[in-house]
Amino acid sequence: MRRAFTFTSIALNAARKRFAGALPFNLDDAASPAWEERAHVAAALLASHLALGGTPERALRIADFGAGTERLDPVLAANLRWPYTYAPFDLIPQSARVRPLDVNLTLPVDDFDVVFCLGLLEYIEALDALLERLALRYPMLVVSYVLYDAPNPLTRLERRWRGWLTHYKRAELEAEFARRGLAIEDVALTNGGSTAVWLLRNATAIS
Repeated sequence: MRRAFTFTSIALNAARKRFAGALPFNLDDAASPAWEERAHVAAALLASHLALGGTPERALRIADFGAGTERLDPVLAANLRWPYTYAPFDLIPQSARVRPLDVNLTLPVDDFDVVFCLGLLEYIEALDALLERLALRYPMLVVSYVLYDAPNPLTRLERRWRGWLTHYKRAELEAEFARRGLAIEDVALTNGGSTAVWLLRNATAIS
């Protein structure tokens, strides 16, 4: 029987500060091959969707929230046949091109056709509120999440230790999408089935 553990915010903050110098919580898997696999799956979902609609009339405006070291950009270039502009954002910018952004507080004033959130949602405690704001602004989202009901899932303790603040099962998170009017256009599992990647569409978003 698995013992339940409860972490206080004080304990979590202490743990993050202890490891902050060696392992920034928002970039803890940036060098992992699993990140590359997830990014290719996400880009392929978008490419497949675009292929159904013909050639866009202009360059796609793509934003990358939680961009880290901008590794998504070359993956998009390798997968997309359409011209696009790429705008990277992160809480802790890793280069001059990355613009600072705390999605808990605000969203960019820019308009985008597609917003990627890969390896980001796990760190957002008020995820329902963020999804609400994303749905109101952007017509298409590509998001990932490490599922709590995946095969051989991490325990809550293990997820908390990674800095993850939520523990959604797939059906629970998809219900959150539906409540915000985000339709699932496509979905794929990656990283051994532990991570789901969704292509979400909102036809009523302002763009």
